[in-house]
Amino acid sequence: MFFQEVLEAKADPIFGLNEAFQADPRPNKVNLVVGIYKDDALRPVLMPSVKRAKDELVATDFTADYLPIDGFPDFYNRIGGLVFGENLWAENQSRIYAGQTIGGTGAIQIGGQFLSQEGMKSIVIPNPTWPTHRSILERAGCTVDSYAYYDRKQHGVDFEALLSSLSSFPEKTAVLLHTVCHNPTGCDLSVREWEELSRFMKNRKLLPFFDFAYHGLGEGIEKDRKPIEIFLEEGHEMIVAYSCSKNFSLYCQRVGALFIVEENGLGKRRIGSQVKRIMRSLYSNPPAYGCQIVAHLLQVSSLRAEWEKDLASMRHRIASMRESLIQRLSASRSKTDFQFLLKHKGMFSFIDLEQSQVHRLIHEFGIFLTDNGRISLSGLSSRNIEYVVKGLIAVCESK
Repeated sequence: MFFQEVLEAKADPIFGLNEAFQADPRPNKVNLVVGIYKDDALRPVLMPSVKRAKDELVATDFTADYLPIDGFPDFYNRIGGLVFGENLWAENQSRIYAGQTIGGTGAIQIGGQFLSQEGMKSIVIPNPTWPTHRSILERAGCTVDSYAYYDRKQHGVDFEALLSSLSSFPEKTAVLLHTVCHNPTGCDLSVREWEELSRFMKNRKLLPFFDFAYHGLGEGIEKDRKPIEIFLEEGHEMIVAYSCSKNFSLYCQRVGALFIVEENGLGKRRIGSQVKRIMRSLYSNPPAYGCQIVAHLLQVSSLRAEWEKDLASMRHRIASMRESLIQRLSASRSKTDFQFLLKHKGMFSFIDLEQSQVHRLIHEFGIFLTDNGRISLSGLSSRNIEYVVKGLIAVCESK
């Protein structure tokens, strides 16, 4: 009577493909879809340092009470030191509102809803970007447009087109920026380009909105936060959405943080009051377990050091899979030059395939990747990489 007219929604572009992979009976199938770090045996593993922190907290007698609306202060204060660097965090903390969120996705949602209710509804996202960006921000009440980012001919960022595209948007437009390890392309701006973009956005009064989801998986903790340091030192007001899913392997714990940097510290309290009002209406209070694992790990120096080694190990495995893929593709004497993949960083890379080629990989070879040709390097292993190369060569040579 009430729900007969409900229409079936389209499957999520990522998790829908993952479900199709799970249902595929072929024994040699390969999953290059979901951005979850896996070891060479293709097992999703909890980082040893995070497991140690978790085990040390097992005996903790958690109080049967709610966290504050915007979360566990020890967590988001320690994450602030990671995001901005300890010195800049200490110097600017008076003008940075910080709060815990339900993953990086929750931080983007709350940041978008805050902008929307404050009359800054216009936000632009890179083309291409993580497909869920648009739906999250539209659900938050924002008007979403896109700006030029990737050029398929040069297999990288078209920085001049990016600036030209952004110049067409009015003042107070928010600009979503991938801090590092751009998803889906793996192509980031250089330090020089970040510096130029910072000056450009400051002059045009555009608001930076950083999505910081892969901290430590690009070139390391310090280098990966360089874009945010550049913008902070230049005096920008900005928003940062931070995720602990990838770099702490806490996917299912949904641990994230939101930072809103205002001009001089006079508005921090008012901003916090509005953000907490939004949080209260969405989920009331955040969960306590994952954030306390992160806070404990960052507080204990031995755990922090072990975590940095774990993170480096993950980063190196992903980079080695990318290098091995390029070497094997090159050794195959393919007509296609795959050297452009060397410039990519992080978990993902654009192979620049046509949609028909992607469908061939899925249907003929059982190699699953997204329609736009994005592959997750963590889905490669020493056991399946030759098979993936064979499939890629087959579809590329038949162009």
